[in-house]
Amino acid sequence: TNTHSAGLIPSSIGRQGDTHTHTHTDFCGDFERVETALERLDASGFYWGSLSGAEAKRLLSPHPPGAFLVRDSSDHRHLFTLSLRTGAGITNLRIQQQGAAFHLETQPGAPCPPAFACVVQLVEHYLGRAGHPGGPCYLEAQGSRPEPLALARPLRCKVASLQELCRRAVRASVRAGTGGPDLEGLPVPRALRNSLRC
Repeated sequence: TNTHSAGLIPSSIGRQGDTHTHTHTDFCGDFERVETALERLDASGFYWGSLSGAEAKRLLSPHPPGAFLVRDSSDHRHLFTLSLRTGAGITNLRIQQQGAAFHLETQPGAPCPPAFACVVQLVEHYLGRAGHPGGPCYLEAQGSRPEPLALARPLRCKVASLQELCRRAVRASVRAGTGGPDLEGLPVPRALRNSLRC
């Protein structure tokens, strides 16, 4: 078990009476970076907005384990929730924001998991580690056995644009080291380079 991820905890599913009382700007430390992160998340196709926990369960249940989506959190202290289809049902993991960085919520006292400039990077990180020995795990309840955090395929609410697909291809190429220079060395305008960071 990956020690820095073993404390990830699921949020409760479909709590009645939850209302969205926050706005995205309530959480912004670095407004421009967070705004870019929100734009990237919306362009990803797997962000479902104000979908409830019960609706996420209904959408994900027919799919095999590993299907997931990102939605607005029903907890006013968090922006987003990652809803995941597992072998045991649907698990909801809250995504925390600290400044302009995002990470999955952990059990109290657990080491902080990796943090990312945007939720899309967070999802890409866990997608890339699914099924690896010693990969990240989560706990269904305090004292329960760690379960692998296995993200396999996003449940999309819309088709990604050609611009978004190109951005993903460039990022993947830079990450793999096959695209020549790193992100800072790309011969593109600064605004475009910034949009590729997330």
